[in-house]
Amino acid sequence: MDFSFIIINYRTLELTQQCLNSIFSHCLNDNFEIILIDNSSEDGSIEALEKKFGDRVKIIKNSSNLGFAKANNQGAKIAQGKHLFFLNSDTQLKKDILPTLKDVFIQNPNFGILSPQLLTPELQPQDGAHGRFPTLFNLLTRKSRENWKEEVNSSLWQTDWVSGAALVIRKSIFNETNGWDENFFLYFEDVDLCFRANSKIGVCPEISVIHYSGSSLKQSRKRKLYYYKSQNYFFKKQYGLTYSLLMRLIRWPYKLYSCYLRK
Repeated sequence: MDFSFIIINYRTLELTQQCLNSIFSHCLNDNFEIILIDNSSEDGSIEALEKKFGDRVKIIKNSSNLGFAKANNQGAKIAQGKHLFFLNSDTQLKKDILPTLKDVFIQNPNFGILSPQLLTPELQPQDGAHGRFPTLFNLLTRKSRENWKEEVNSSLWQTDWVSGAALVIRKSIFNETNGWDENFFLYFEDVDLCFRANSKIGVCPEISVIHYSGSSLKQSRKRKLYYYKSQNYFFKKQYGLTYSLLMRLIRWPYKLYSCYLRK
């Protein structure tokens, strides 16, 4: 088996259903599996999905919300595919992208992680879908917000990291990195995984996935708290305590300004 789709459902019945329908509608060969992890939605969504898709989808039910990283690791443990395709529930495929992904992996053995280009519902490139690794310099110059890439050829761009909304990784590379860091609950876990992977990272511009960003967590203040907590942990983990403290000091005026705007 070439691909294992790993999808987390958290109170997103309609979106998850659309995501699964898009896979079954466009990926017509049987060389893939779908693993769905429900993070204790408690809204009847997983029961509805079980009824609709039956044994076409392997379902893991959690009794609590374990977060993005831990739930994805659960799916990876039972995955049979050579490539793990971590896909957000708020995404849709518009065509079969698996043959292109397989070809790019074969033709570029030094690339361990790939992503289709993420598009907004308006079919525009999504901001923050890939880019440079965050550093103090990149934060100050706002370069970490750019969708930075270097063109390798017409079917491949190289970048530092790609979004976990549609991240495809060789299972061998995933196992070597020990998977997602479960200390991240939300945000930066994709950057961290790419940072630790001993391989090149790429985007395939010839294929795309539509992403309805942030649909399972709409409270902006709560999302900000998760973001800053994960950013703190990433900088401390990868660059050390001193670097992390300096980053927080530089970020402090922006946080104050953001709080002022929310009043």
